[in-house]
Amino acid sequence: MSMKTLMKHRQISQWITDAIQSGQFRPGDRLPSEFALAEQFDASRQTVRHATDELVKKGILTRQRGSGTYISKQSDVSKKHSKRVGVITTYIDDYVFPGIIRGIESTLTPLGYSLSLGVTHDSHIEEANCLRRIMDDGICGLIIEGTKSAIPSPNLSFFEQLRAENIPMIFLNGYYRELTQCGVFQDDVVTARMLTEQLIQNGHKKIAAIFKSDDLQGLKRYEGMQQALYAADLFVEDRRILWYTTEDVSDYFSGALDSFLLGRFDDATALVCYNDQIAALVCDMLKRNGRSVPKDISIVSFDNSPLASDNAYCLTSSVYPSTEIGSTAANLLIRCLRDNNYREHIRLQPEIAYRPSIKRLKEEK
Repeated sequence: MSMKTLMKHRQISQWITDAIQSGQFRPGDRLPSEFALAEQFDASRQTVRHATDELVKKGILTRQRGSGTYISKQSDVSKKHSKRVGVITTYIDDYVFPGIIRGIESTLTPLGYSLSLGVTHDSHIEEANCLRRIMDDGICGLIIEGTKSAIPSPNLSFFEQLRAENIPMIFLNGYYRELTQCGVFQDDVVTARMLTEQLIQNGHKKIAAIFKSDDLQGLKRYEGMQQALYAADLFVEDRRILWYTTEDVSDYFSGALDSFLLGRFDDATALVCYNDQIAALVCDMLKRNGRSVPKDISIVSFDNSPLASDNAYCLTSSVYPSTEIGSTAANLLIRCLRDNNYREHIRLQPEIAYRPSIKRLKEEK
């Protein structure tokens, strides 16, 4: 092979590789014909064939008899060497999620990475759709808040495929038991313990709670509440603990079940809520029934979202550092991309934002 032919061969091979890395060609796309490439690079069809043969051997391209040459769906170039990061969250444009996205973006964008965003609405089907799409995009890494992390996931095959291709995954807030590689979490057990201790220190002994049963965070927060009550020689009354799933929220707080909810918490002086969204719905329910916080019941919650500081609610709530969570996850992903064997669970310690949603009870004589 002459030097001129060798240079053309390398030029064509590099152009195809660069086009895959940039996203111009995606897995499954058909490559231009040998005739078109030969004309584009002023080369012979034999030179083009040699260049594509080399990429076929590397698994970057694949040939289909009578159809043409295609970008391989398992292409190492499109995934491992791309600078596209998949980011999947349960929600994206409200509550704490904009802060998470800002933290990820502000860390990765200056380093030349782009984001491929997906939102699941806490649905396994939507999670599968998101995973399928971003994997087709050719990602080099994934940051994900798992859907209903407390229950077995039907989407493990997607994660197993990513793991088999050595694509690092960083989990936010919770994780699937089968996939505990890397993650960034607030310490929910410690956070719930601190919030419950605040209620106990203000004289509350009959403490109720509403927790989410299909997310790992709900189980961890229940565990923290248990620890605080046990340390104070108090007991968890099962009838005062209300568990709900993602699909239950609209039914529980539509107004039709107000008497049921009030009955579950009728003798409680305080309530631990899974997050600020639930706490706000409880406050609205109480208001509909002529009751108020903290006069009739004290409330603490999680996340310190704008709802917590709203004058209508004024909730004592744990601070969820959403931007820090996002940036920490992005930096952890960078470490994993540099060292495929790197593993770390990062747990951020909580702070509490105090507001007048806790009533101090008079000590019993």
